[in-house]
Amino acid sequence: MPHSSPPPTELALTTNPGLEDLAAAELRERLGGTRADTLEHLPAPFSGWVHVRCPGPREPLVTAARAMRSIHHILRPVATFDLPDEHPMEEIEARLRRMDLPELAEAPPFRVTSERQGTHPFTSHDLQRVGGAVLVERYGAPVDLEGFAVNVRLDVTGSRCAVALQLTRKALSNRFARAGNPRVALRANVAYACLRLARLGEGTGRLLDPFCGSGTVLLEAGSLLPGLELYGSDWGARAIAGARENLAAAGLSERAHLEQADARQLSERYPPGFFDALVTNPPFGMRLGRDIQFTAFYVTLLRQAFRVLREGGRLVVLVHKRGSFNEAVRQVGSFRIRHVQVVETSTLYPAIFVLERVAD
Repeated sequence: MPHSSPPPTELALTTNPGLEDLAAAELRERLGGTRADTLEHLPAPFSGWVHVRCPGPREPLVTAARAMRSIHHILRPVATFDLPDEHPMEEIEARLRRMDLPELAEAPPFRVTSERQGTHPFTSHDLQRVGGAVLVERYGAPVDLEGFAVNVRLDVTGSRCAVALQLTRKALSNRFARAGNPRVALRANVAYACLRLARLGEGTGRLLDPFCGSGTVLLEAGSLLPGLELYGSDWGARAIAGARENLAAAGLSERAHLEQADARQLSERYPPGFFDALVTNPPFGMRLGRDIQFTAFYVTLLRQAFRVLREGGRLVVLVHKRGSFNEAVRQVGSFRIRHVQVVETSTLYPAIFVLERVAD
């Protein structure tokens, strides 16, 4: 009898909305060879999801995904369906009763987690409670929020519901130990996106983050480029102390140069053309005060960056006030915009601007 081919493997990767294509490209690179050529990028139920399908066994695809730096979690999609306007929870219960979840067949401890966006007559807690009750009844598996072996995702955005098994226990973007732990920190996968979009490579010798905060950009850059010298500054002493601890915990102290400084005075601290790249996430306004004039602020930042960057060097800035930043670029006239990419982070929609310094 002819041998039937095993069904293709499907995975869903979660990332920040706006980074889906970047994540798909990274997965192709990490797969390499013929598997990369056969990888299909399928329509996803939600923004921030990358749904892929590939012939062959699951483990090589999961292994490649676990090495990725642009994503949060890896999921095995189970089902996606639309919710009716009336009695949506009853529809979810009915669907779960009919679903086959082999991972629960031997009744391992499990939990249900959910991400919900939109207006609904139920809460995320309702989803978890009802979903958990149905699965306990069907499989006899116990709910264990801490010691779980299986994490069932039950996500709803608008009128769409997706059921999946989460294969990662901790977010892949939560990869750095933080001895100095700030209230708000840039996610490592967004820092990776900034560095990737900048196309920094082996020839990059020195990188500066003049708003380094807890050091996420420096941590990511240091782990990606072993020969890179890492410079960071921030006007808060507490931020610099935390960044120093975090870089030390990552084994990057020997390459790290940190100091408390004002980003509007970079040329007073560094020689002309000293850096190959500046990659930074300026504060969106909360720390700068309510009366900040953003165009003037960005003009100052661009002029300072021009003085300390070499010709052809890259400036990558996560920008919330895009109109003000574009106006600042026009006024300064010393940079070419190479790329702009909007990304969702913490319910805001800043853009990653990649600029190239022109000749004097």
